[in-house]
Amino acid sequence: MSLSAITFLYPAMLAGLLALPIVWLLIRSAPRSPKTVIFPAARILRGLKSKRRDIQRAPIWQTILRCLILTLLIIAAARPVMNRNDFAANDGAILIIADNGWDSAANWRQYRTALQQIANQARFELQTVYIAQTAPEAAGATTWKLPDIVGPVSPNDTKNLFDRLQPRPWPSDYAALSDLISERPEMNRAVGSILWLTSEMDSPGKAKIASELLDIAPITTISPTITDRIAIRSLSRSGTGMLATLAHNRDDQPREINLLARGERGNVILRHTVEITPDSDQSDVAILLPRDISNAIQSVGIEGVESAASVFQTGARWQQRRVGVVVSSGDGPGVLSDQYFFLDRALSPYADVTYAPLGTLLEDKVDVLVSAGPISGLGSQFDALERWVNEGGMLVRFAGDSSSQIGNEFLPVTLRLGNRDFGGSMSWEKPKRLLDFPDNSPFHGVEVPDDITVTRQLLAEPDPDIVSKTWARLTDGTPLITSTPRNAGRIVLFHVTPWADWSNLPMSGLFVELWQRLLPLASPSNRSDAELQSSLPAQTILDGFGRPHQPDALILPVQTPLPTPNPRHPPGIYGENGQAVALNLGPSLSDIGRDVVWPSGISTREITDQSQVDLAALCLLAAFILILFDAAILLVLNNVSLRRSRRSNALTSLLLAAVLTGVATTSMMMPAASMAATLPEAALQPRLAYLETGNAPVDRLSRAGMTGLTEILRRRSAADLNTVDGVNPETDELSFYPLIYWPLVDGQEPFSERAQERLNRYLNNGGMILIDSRDREVQPARLRRLLAGLEVPLLDRAPSDHILFRSFYLLDHAFGRFSEPLWLDARPSQRLDGVASVLFGGNDWASAWIIPEGRDELRSEDISPRQREMAYRFGVNLVMYALTGSYKGDQVHIPAILERLGR
Repeated sequence: MSLSAITFLYPAMLAGLLALPIVWLLIRSAPRSPKTVIFPAARILRGLKSKRRDIQRAPIWQTILRCLILTLLIIAAARPVMNRNDFAANDGAILIIADNGWDSAANWRQYRTALQQIANQARFELQTVYIAQTAPEAAGATTWKLPDIVGPVSPNDTKNLFDRLQPRPWPSDYAALSDLISERPEMNRAVGSILWLTSEMDSPGKAKIASELLDIAPITTISPTITDRIAIRSLSRSGTGMLATLAHNRDDQPREINLLARGERGNVILRHTVEITPDSDQSDVAILLPRDISNAIQSVGIEGVESAASVFQTGARWQQRRVGVVVSSGDGPGVLSDQYFFLDRALSPYADVTYAPLGTLLEDKVDVLVSAGPISGLGSQFDALERWVNEGGMLVRFAGDSSSQIGNEFLPVTLRLGNRDFGGSMSWEKPKRLLDFPDNSPFHGVEVPDDITVTRQLLAEPDPDIVSKTWARLTDGTPLITSTPRNAGRIVLFHVTPWADWSNLPMSGLFVELWQRLLPLASPSNRSDAELQSSLPAQTILDGFGRPHQPDALILPVQTPLPTPNPRHPPGIYGENGQAVALNLGPSLSDIGRDVVWPSGISTREITDQSQVDLAALCLLAAFILILFDAAILLVLNNVSLRRSRRSNALTSLLLAAVLTGVATTSMMMPAASMAATLPEAALQPRLAYLETGNAPVDRLSRAGMTGLTEILRRRSAADLNTVDGVNPETDELSFYPLIYWPLVDGQEPFSERAQERLNRYLNNGGMILIDSRDREVQPARLRRLLAGLEVPLLDRAPSDHILFRSFYLLDHAFGRFSEPLWLDARPSQRLDGVASVLFGGNDWASAWIIPEGRDELRSEDISPRQREMAYRFGVNLVMYALTGSYKGDQVHIPAILERLGR
């Protein structure tokens, strides 16, 4: 510790040190002790004891010690502070502008440190605070706006406000902030300094609002020490893998980052090191990958950068479909390259295209079948093709060459005899153009070029449902592309040929875009519903740190073309039934490498980790210890010992016995109350466990509840489990426990890296954790903060027919002290037999599982006997589910059950 880092808030109090010489003289001013003179006549007094005490001068060590005590008290009154963060002048209120747009997430920990330092200074200086944010939030039914400026607030209330601040996965709105500040004239008059937590990245309106704020008060910008900015701008498939484009700030030296590709459950399936191009704001990366690995990628992120801009989700369009083009067995390569040239050029970058007869393609189980004209080989493969379509296949058909008949089977609409010729020598009509795509079309939002013309088409009969089946129409209203679902599959018909004799559509870039929209509809991962949606609801969304979570009611569906990420449409996956569309933040960002040019008069400083420390408490503690030391020495010097006072002896003995008894009791109770069993015991004797929180009442409640559940299991089932253990992921081995109960408490800190590693290994090996918020409130943000670093899958609401509710008793709810919904793995891994590894709710199950006995202080009086009984039943189901997995869902039991019901 350097003395230069120490300052005094009240330096005038140091003038008290001038009184130290006077105190020194007062202590040393006692008269000298008398000299001893030998006087013979005084020998008769020898052996007499006098109780009179002569006045003596204080010893030098005592004088120094007491002067030191006084010095410490004077210094404490002067309020010494180490590493004082002098951000703002003490001449008015402080306006804190916290940048919480997408670019703040990567350095949010430093931002939180700076906010704490500012709060400490405001508390020391007794300054009021105003807090403004720069990222808008949802407001009203469909709009959003910037949150109101909070204040004036006292320094003690700022901590709670700072805890609520979170980065948002969309840009800041500085124009709206300027309007908010202009609407608060009373704040502008009270503010004496402005502290702006922001990065050096330039954004629209940032320099302008800085110039306006200089007219109100001096500005100090506080920036993070890490200046690297990076985002994934685009991600696309190539014939050999994938291509990524990274946007970043310029740097003279090359640097390396790691790209992490994650699968469906969030597990890392690829780590690739990338070298950032120096002296450039963009880097293009090509990664060689097999097709099956590329198809498994659900998102790509940047290791060590927690930001929504550093995560790029793929969606259903990413998966490369297997497309089979139906041809005759005698067609050679030359004929195929001639006829299907434009079709192949449109499909080959985005799909694996195979040319083969119909029977071969059906055996290969392709995702999409394409046929031009009559389907070759349909006679012998009719049933197989019908079964393939009904089970989820997509059949795309085109008109044939010059004939008008393409067959009457497997068509979305009824065709008229003959065809319509707009541009022939016997026609008086001109070629037709395309209208904009309707709302019910998956092509809605794609811009139609003016040069697309159609000279010939197959005409459809005007059926009552022709409008709902039409995906594209010409200017006269006749259909150009029609479609209809067929059970789980779909049939699509282009009313023109796939070559350029009827239309120039196959020659255009629009043909490529249409196929880009068509291929994701043949999603092999979801064929349960063939109905399409033009309004795509959110499946999962990203927060400011790039972590996926379930959407709330504030998130609105999207329509194509996709909007720029905003509070109503944050980045994430939108759509259902194979229409999963990824809305990413990176493609909407531009010039993230450009630094802002601040106007003159603005001071800048960096965030440091040196927190302000108040040394006054340490000085008072040191003075108190020295006073005790001085008192102890005086006792010794005056012969006041424990042996000379029976009363003191008794009191001291009693005190010592109490201390020893407490220590012994604590040492005896600790292993039984909080320590996990040894490895051999846990391996040979199955038992339940609860996660220790450090909160004694909550831990006692958890232990009592899990003990009660263990007893209920022993009474009602064959599961004879041993005593409950309290476990700590930092030190205990978790793999022996089939179920761990985790109660959430206020102020609980996230796990360390060691604990995260142990918990991840526990979940990946088949373990199960029941997380209980205990307050009926299921807060995804709170859970995401606590589970940061854990490989936790996406959670979804448990359906009433889930196997968990059938594992022992027949239930329809996760009963506890309350009866709120239960959340669990949305897509449990088949490697773990489809069993959920994480369950989350707020029903306070531990309170409901306690077995009431006498005047038990832990029992809950607000739980009715019926509710407690249902909670017991759910607890039994939960343990059976953890022990047996999906055993009860096995279809092999259906015949036996039906036979029993028949009797």
